[in-house]
Amino acid sequence: MPPFRDYAGPSDLRAMQGLTQRVWSERSPFHIGNLAWERFEHVGRDPEWPTRLWLEGDTVRAWGWIQDGGHLYFQIDPARADLFDDVFAWFEATATGDLTTVALDNDPDGVARLAGRGYRALGEEHPFALRMSRTLDDLPPVVLPGGFHALSMAQVGDPERRALAHRNAWSRIAGREADPPGRSRVTGESYRQVMAAWPYRPDLDWVIEAPDGRLAANACLWLDEVHGAGLFEPVGTDADFRRLGLGQAVCLAALHALRAVGGRIALVGPRGDDGYPVPRALYAGVGFTAYARDIVHARKRLA
Repeated sequence: MPPFRDYAGPSDLRAMQGLTQRVWSERSPFHIGNLAWERFEHVGRDPEWPTRLWLEGDTVRAWGWIQDGGHLYFQIDPARADLFDDVFAWFEATATGDLTTVALDNDPDGVARLAGRGYRALGEEHPFALRMSRTLDDLPPVVLPGGFHALSMAQVGDPERRALAHRNAWSRIAGREADPPGRSRVTGESYRQVMAAWPYRPDLDWVIEAPDGRLAANACLWLDEVHGAGLFEPVGTDADFRRLGLGQAVCLAALHALRAVGGRIALVGPRGDDGYPVPRALYAGVGFTAYARDIVHARKRLA
C-alpha cells in the first residue's frame, strides 16, 4: 500500500484537487471548485472532518473526507482502483455514525464496488442531487428589472458584503431572519478564505445589486482551466427578491464571463428530488440538462 497521511492544511487540499483535476471528465463526481468551496466556506471546521490522502511518491492516488460523522467523500485514481478497500477500511474504522457515501447512477462499477462492501442504495424517497451541464453556445442575454445591476466580485471587492449576500440567500425567510440551525455560517472571514483558495476568480463570482444597494442574488463559478469546465458553487437569491428572475440573471452573467475567459462547459449539482424542486427548474431554465444522479448508499456500522 502506498504511504498515507492525514490532512494537515490547505496545501493538502491543493494536493487533493490535483488528483481531482488529473482524472476529471464531464462525468466525474468532483470538481476542483466544489472541493475548495466546501473546505473553506466555514472557519474552524477541520477538526470535524477526518481526511486522509494516499500517496505514491509525491502524487496523491486517493483521498477520503468524512463529514457529519459518517458520510464519506472520496476519490480514487482509476489506475489505483486497488486502494478502494484501504479507503473504506479507514472510513469504517474512523466514522462515528451510520455509514453513507454517494455513487453516480452512470457509474455501474462504482455501484458494484460499494455493494461488495455491503452498501445499499437508498430509495427514491430520499433526497438526491442531479448532475446537470450545458455548453456555452447560444447563451441568452442577461435581462434585469429596472434599477438592478450585475456585478462581479472584481467590481464589488468586499468579502463582508459578499458573505452577507450569501447568508441572506441561504438563511432568510422573506422579511425576517430564519431560526438556527438553518442560519448560514458563512462570514466575511470565511469568504476571505474562499477568495484565497485555488482556483477562485473574482471575475467569475457574480452578484445582482438591487436599487437599494443590497446584493439580491449571487452565483460563483469555479473554472478548471485544463478542461475548460466551470462549476456553479454556490448560487442563491435573497428571499426578499425572489420571483424577479434574478437567479437566472446572475447565472447568465456568470456564464457569459466564463465563456469570455475560455470556458467551454458549465456544470451544476442541484437537488433533484421533488422535495426541493426550485433550483432544478432554475437551471433547466438557463439551458442545463441532467446527465446523472447521485445515489446515496448506506451501511450500518458493524461495531
